[in-house]
Amino acid sequence: MAEAPDVARRESEVANKSPRTSAVGNVPAGQRPDGTRSVAEASSANAELPYSPFSTRVKVTIVLITALTALVGPLSAYMYYPSIQVVRDEFHTTQSAVTWTITVFVIAMAIFPLIWSNLADKYGRKPIYVVSMLVYTCGSIGCALSRNLAALIVSRIIQAAGSSAVQSSGAGTISDIYPREQRGTAMGIYFLGPLLGPCLGPLIGGYVGQDVSWRWVFWILTIWGGVMTLLAVFVLPETHRRIVSKKYRIQQINIPPELSLKDNNPLVDILTIRYPTIALTFFLLSMVFGAFYTNTTGEALAYQNMYGLSQGTSGLCFLASGIGCVAGALIGGRVIDLLLKRSKRVMIENANQDSEEEKADLAKVKVPPEARLGVVWIGTTLFLIGIITCGWLIDKHLSLAGVLVMQFCIGAGMAFTAQGLTGYLIDAFPNRAARITGAQNFWRSVWGTAIVQLFPTILANIGWGWTYTVMFFLTLLSFVGIMLVALKGRELRAKYGPFDAP
Repeated sequence: MAEAPDVARRESEVANKSPRTSAVGNVPAGQRPDGTRSVAEASSANAELPYSPFSTRVKVTIVLITALTALVGPLSAYMYYPSIQVVRDEFHTTQSAVTWTITVFVIAMAIFPLIWSNLADKYGRKPIYVVSMLVYTCGSIGCALSRNLAALIVSRIIQAAGSSAVQSSGAGTISDIYPREQRGTAMGIYFLGPLLGPCLGPLIGGYVGQDVSWRWVFWILTIWGGVMTLLAVFVLPETHRRIVSKKYRIQQINIPPELSLKDNNPLVDILTIRYPTIALTFFLLSMVFGAFYTNTTGEALAYQNMYGLSQGTSGLCFLASGIGCVAGALIGGRVIDLLLKRSKRVMIENANQDSEEEKADLAKVKVPPEARLGVVWIGTTLFLIGIITCGWLIDKHLSLAGVLVMQFCIGAGMAFTAQGLTGYLIDAFPNRAARITGAQNFWRSVWGTAIVQLFPTILANIGWGWTYTVMFFLTLLSFVGIMLVALKGRELRAKYGPFDAP
């Protein structure tokens, strides 16, 4: 336990001090063999190289495969929800016992990304995608064939273990192929997977479970997993920058050093919460995701119990938040890219240009990670309006149309906020993108598991309006913290760490 900070320090030192070499021999990028090239010339030479060797078409293909793979985890969770009562009756068990098929899935989704992300940094992204999707497919088959509750619980753990890999490795893949100023749009497309799952899952699972069988829910997921496995094997290229840099001439930036398995310690990733800026970012992410998943769980109850909709029709209502997620992901990603470009332009204009050696250019200017947080206040404000209004509309049994409009706001606000915060974490740890994503997934899943389990009790005691009001104030409190990071984050990082970013 005590060694974790030392391991993190060693990683940072290796990342910062290890020489960047060019693709030709052992000569550092931008330097002649006689060492006569200036710093400015070296920087310019490195900037002339592509950030990634892949064409635009290939990069779009990579992003789409990553997003579709990221969809399997949330789909596996939420497609099953409408059938849980049927499973309880078929296995002749209790509500409390069958709930474990949900609980173990969420716990596994929190833990396994920490393992997968470390393996991805060690062996590359492609092998992890292939192996994890094979594990997922086997777990889905096991769920479909389960003849008792114990077999279903074990199969759900295997299914979650496989589907969780891309929850961390996906963000690492995006950072592998896109520079910071172009990453927002790609991250928006990637986020469509995790965010659409809670919206499409109940819709698909509701109709399949109602009209066919709950087992066909898992057969459909098996087919999806098989297709993703084939795409990972035959279409998806290796993108890890350290591995790619050995084969192609690319910019020698954001290339993590190769660490031993001993140094690839998940505990190091979990303990990044000791940094004030990272802790406050995790706090808002956890509150927003917790409120989002709690709202998704409550939606089915509200539509069926409060508004009298059927299981299938209530599933259609989830499209409101799903459409909001799509809009927020696509627009938010573009806005983040524009914010970074604007920040970079302002920094260039304000840079000291007295001498040629000090003259700022696009290759040398480093925009701080906090520039990404400019979009968070938009997303969180929209999310807060949606949560508080939706809760009281349901509580007073008012307009269903109004509830659906607020669900759109919740989805759009969630997508905006998640992109800004995740992008900030990746920029704060440029050489550990997959691992820091695994860490934030762990902490938000811990809170999400707790609040979803508490939701029925809270709802029964204080009602819809006040339950959503509690989520509103928790999210608002965490939002105040992230505004502190936006204003003082650079100073806090300089004093307390992490020290990886400018």
